[in-house]
Amino acid sequence: MTSQFNYPRFTPSEGNLTSIIQKEYIDNLIKNGKLPPDAFSNNQIISLIASNNIEDKVYFWQLYSIMGGKPIKVLIQKFYENIFNDDEEPWFRDEFVEIGDIDYHVDGQLRFWLDVMGGGKHYIGGEKKLHLKHKLVKNIMTTEGANRWMKHMKDALVIFKKIKNLDIRIVDCIDKFLYFFMTKYSMEFDFNVFEITRLHSKL
Repeated sequence: MTSQFNYPRFTPSEGNLTSIIQKEYIDNLIKNGKLPPDAFSNNQIISLIASNNIEDKVYFWQLYSIMGGKPIKVLIQKFYENIFNDDEEPWFRDEFVEIGDIDYHVDGQLRFWLDVMGGGKHYIGGEKKLHLKHKLVKNIMTTEGANRWMKHMKDALVIFKKIKNLDIRIVDCIDKFLYFFMTKYSMEFDFNVFEITRLHSKL
């Protein structure tokens, strides 16, 4: 049986950045031969609602339809707790501490993730604001910094073990979502994306 879900569990809506980031992502996949040229005509791909067919891919703009906002907030909260408690690599932790407290970082990241994941209009300022925020932490926009970021995200993702009947496509979707942005940032800040350790989490 391939259809075992009943999405949407949560009603999605487009955010301020959803269509912009979606287009960049799909264009990139078409360019690299991972999606057909007519991908923008495929409703299963562009829809904000995830497919109920386990054999279909889930895209990050469909995640809200699966999980809603609560698990996303819990994940981001845990992620920043990991960063703020990173005594092994204080050079990484201190970049965040100097900008704001944990609530500041959680709020900003949550607004962005909800906005692009189908949770509605939460992020104001567009990609320009996003770029400016990353310039504030340019000292860690490096291969080493990206790997440390990914480590904390991988550790945070264990919370998904507590979700009953987890859609196994979620982690792979988040992995591709993060790697897409890491690739963008590697070009903006000139670091080697091919040396970044991806999530590859088995939950």
